[in-house]
Amino acid sequence: MRRFIISFVSIILLYVLQCTVFKGALLIGGVAPNLLLMFTCIVGFMRGRRSGMFTGFFSGMLIDIMSGGMIGFTPLLFLLAGYFNGMFYKEYTKEQMLLPISLVAMCDFLYGFIYYFVTYLMRNRLNLGYYLSAVILPEMVYTVAVTIFAYIFVYYINRKLDLIDRKRKAKNVKRELN
Repeated sequence: MRRFIISFVSIILLYVLQCTVFKGALLIGGVAPNLLLMFTCIVGFMRGRRSGMFTGFFSGMLIDIMSGGMIGFTPLLFLLAGYFNGMFYKEYTKEQMLLPISLVAMCDFLYGFIYYFVTYLMRNRLNLGYYLSAVILPEMVYTVAVTIFAYIFVYYINRKLDLIDRKRKAKNVKRELN
């Protein structure tokens, strides 16, 4: 329950940051990082497919509901990103930063490309080179730069929650033995 509350608050906080601070004061070259996709990828990597999928779905729903556009497209892409990152949950140690950062970069690139395909290319706007160089790649670089710091923070919080869970389990086992 504690993890759910922390994830819920984190999603809301990251959404507010993404829509205010990073769209205003920290906007670089007209591009803002995709904080909710980044968080989805990190949660999937640290907690597994299920947590990544739930985080991705709710993050995507928040984006779609608040944007007033087509509902369901962003949750689907975020859910798939959480699932994909969750596949690496038990395969690699969480202390390694290269893999999760690479996964965030790949997911952000794929999200941008699929978003372009669905929203622009299908409307016969064939300027992929411009969109790639002006939006997709700069957003990916900015998201990766923010991911370096965010991953360390989320890793620290996750370790603290794991420690609390282990202490609680040890206390419960001790009670059962007495």
